[in-house]
This record gives sequence, C-alpha cells and structure tokens, in this order.
Amino acid sequence: MQTEASAGLAAPAAGLHVRVAWLCAAVLMLEGYDIAAVGYAIPSLVDAWKLPPAAFTQVLTAANVGLMLGSLSAGLAGDRWGRKPVLLASVAAFGVFSFSTAFAHTIPALAIARFLTGLGLGGGIPITIALVADVAPPQTRGRLLILTSAAVPVGFTAGGLLASRLVTVFGWPAIFIAGGVLPLVVVPLLATSLPESLAPRSAQHPSSSAAALFQNGLASKTVLLWLINITNYVGLYFVLLWTPAILHSTGVSPARAILGTTIYAVGVLASPLLAAFIVGRLGIERVLAVCLAFGGLCAAAIGFVAPQFWVLALLLAGVGIGNGCQAGINSLSGLVYPPGIRSTGAGWAMGMGRIGTIGGPLFGGLLLTLGVHPQTMFLIASIPAFAASMLMVMLGRRHV
Repeated sequence: MQTEASAGLAAPAAGLHVRVAWLCAAVLMLEGYDIAAVGYAIPSLVDAWKLPPAAFTQVLTAANVGLMLGSLSAGLAGDRWGRKPVLLASVAAFGVFSFSTAFAHTIPALAIARFLTGLGLGGGIPITIALVADVAPPQTRGRLLILTSAAVPVGFTAGGLLASRLVTVFGWPAIFIAGGVLPLVVVPLLATSLPESLAPRSAQHPSSSAAALFQNGLASKTVLLWLINITNYVGLYFVLLWTPAILHSTGVSPARAILGTTIYAVGVLASPLLAAFIVGRLGIERVLAVCLAFGGLCAAAIGFVAPQFWVLALLLAGVGIGNGCQAGINSLSGLVYPPGIRSTGAGWAMGMGRIGTIGGPLFGGLLLTLGVHPQTMFLIASIPAFAASMLMVMLGRRHV
C-alpha cells in the first residue's frame, strides 16, 4: 500500500516531513477548536437567548453542510491546483467567518456564519493529510499521519478549556473571536514556511479525479472508507456537539457541561496517541476496530448505569477513545490512494463522512425535541460505534 502511495514522488528533503507535519498539526488544532466552538457556546446561548437547546439544530446542521461541501471541493482543488494555495485559502476563510460569528444575534445569522465557517474548515483536514502523506517516509507514514491528525482532538480539548474560561469571563462571543483571530495569525506563517506538495497534479490527466477513486481496484476500499467515516462521524458529532446541552439540561452549569465534554475530548485525544505506537505491530485496521468497539461499550454503559458526574466523565473519556479513531480513519485515506488523487480521496472520504456530521446533530436535536432521556441518548450513540467497528474489520480483510 505504501509503495503504491509513494509512486511518482521525488525524495523530500531531510527533515521536511517533520516541518510539514508540525505546520499541518497547527492548522488541525485550530480546526478542532473551531469545529467544536459552536457546541461549547450553545449552553450560554440557551441562557442568553432564552431558547431551548433543540432550537440550535439548524445551526449545527448548517455548519456541517459547509464542512461537507468544503471537503468535497477542496479535495478536488488540492489535486488540481496544488495543496498549499488551497490550504491557505481554507484557513483564511474559516478565520474570517469564525470571527464574524461573534456578531450574530439571531439563529438564522448564526447558521449562515457557521455554514461559511464550515466551508473553510472542510478543506483543512484533507489537504493537510495529503501534504503530510506526500512528504513522509514510507516506513513511518502511517504513524506520522495519525499523530498529525491527533491535532484535531488537541484542538477539541484545549479549545474546551479555553472556551470554559472565555465564556465565564467575556461571554459566548469571545469563543468565536478567539477562533477567528488565531487562524488569521497563522496564515502568514503557512505562506512562508509550508512547501508546495511534491505530488503530481491531476490537472495533467484528462480523467476525473473523483471517478479515479473507483478504478484500479479501489472501489470496495473507497466505499468502506466512506461508510466508516459516516458512521463514526455520526457518533462523534452526536456526542461532541450535544453533550454540553444534554448535561446542562440535567441541571449542570454551562461551565461544568463544557468540562464534561472536554473530558470526552481528552479521550478523543488519547486514542490516536496510543494507536500511533501500536499500529505498526498489530495493524491499523485491527487497532481501530477494537478502539471503536470499546467506545461503543462505554456509551452503552452510560445508558444502562445512570452514573454520577465523575463516573459519567470517565465513561465519556472511554467514548472519546472510540470516537478518537477518526484520526486513524483520516490517515487511511493518505495510505490507500496514490499521490495524484490523494487529496481527492481524503476530501471525498471526509466529505461523505460529513453526512454523518449532519445526521448526528439532526438526530440529537430530534431526540431532545421528543424529550428522550439523556441516558437513552448515550445508549443510542453506541450504535454507530459498533457499526464502524464491524466495517473496519471488513476493510482490514481487504488488506488495505
């Protein structure tokens, strides 16, 4: 797999892959914060605007529609016009529109701002995955991709800690101001320090990059990658974006609701950090399948046991370990596809996965509207985790 994926690339300069990985990790950390920002803000918005949590369903949906469209379009653009310019445009876009979110005062205005932010956010992950895969040595490519992707849950976790302070001291708009200013500060650093990809551009070839994902024996792998992304993203965004509101609905303060979600994010972060150092011995698909199943068991335990807050928090960390497999799932796109369609492969896998990020918040909003008990919501959240685990086993049998 790695030999195929490395074909057509010139040997990168010594140490270049480390610099590229750090720069891409910085982008993904900021993305993780901005993706989760609206979920962190909802408990305070519920109090400030005197609205029920379910009223923000369209905001979460709009953000994830933007993420889906951004992933699909940026993946194609990265292969056609180059990774670096597309990444710079994506980071600048989500910085500007995240900043503008702080000035929204109605649900429709908030939804529009998050949709536009999502367009920029959608491009970051597939382009950074492709860039790192392009320059990484074949023998360490899988590990480096997982570690770089781990920056997304770092952003979730650090963002939760930062957001809990900002919302207490300055109010909810500060969450989005920070999420806008930081990316704009990073753009000049990326422009001066990030090299263009060494991969050949698909503009040199007449065939469609999207169609190429189903050629040369890639069809079954592509379909499985899409399904795994969809199912895991359903659970990830269901828990990440609605847990603050769910906990707040049980009488927990906004700051503590964010804390519970932050502990979940710690599990999301721990997952790729642990997996990166054992995938070489046990196989990436096997490790991911076990972690996904473990997360499902923890979610089911919350549904059955009715734990106190700190036990609930520990179980949420376990759920996060399962959902944190998304970093490994993202890295699979960099390992499966050859350089000329690598950005497209990653973008479309994540773009299809955004169906899950749309469905998860929508389904959570529906359950809240119907008055479903919080325990039952976590029991339901275990279903996509178990489904993703089974699909990963199927992918492993195809020796991806």
